[in-house]
Amino acid sequence: MSPVGQGGLFLIQFLAGLVIFTLLLRFFMRATYVDWRHPIVTFIAKVTNPLCAPLNTILPKPHRWDWSAILTAMLVQALLVILIGFLTDRSFGVGLIVISSVTEVMNQLLDMMFWLIIIQVILSWVSQGYNPNTAIFDQMAQPILSPFQRLIPPMGGLDLSPIVAIIAIKLTQIVVVGSIAQLGQNMLL
Repeated sequence: MSPVGQGGLFLIQFLAGLVIFTLLLRFFMRATYVDWRHPIVTFIAKVTNPLCAPLNTILPKPHRWDWSAILTAMLVQALLVILIGFLTDRSFGVGLIVISSVTEVMNQLLDMMFWLIIIQVILSWVSQGYNPNTAIFDQMAQPILSPFQRLIPPMGGLDLSPIVAIIAIKLTQIVVVGSIAQLGQNMLL
């Protein structure tokens, strides 16, 4: 592939990744009951509403789980895989496209959880007291950390639950998502 083609492919992948990230952020914000009056949350909702609207007419009204955002993210990823196949003169089967879409969305969602925990931990050290700009990270990270905080109580004022949560997230990526991705790789052979 020519350098211009590689540049175009990079740009397409970047834009699709940005759309998928925004859709997953919408899903995650709704799942964690983030305050919808926050300007960032309002922006994400306005940007993603046109993308999710077609599936919202088919699926039940979203409450906590916004399945239209997840399905739209998978559709965008599937279109990206098809486009990559077209641009690189490769043909991918339906099974591989589905597996690629599922694994990429799962990986991005787990990466988002990982980074939310990291950001929340850093902000807890730096920002003392309530700050509306940083509270959104706490609102999104707390539901992830709560089960681990019940298992591992703070020791000497130190909360070790983020470390255990990060290990669980990375193990899920390696074992579960990696196994599904390996199934897709076997389809290529």
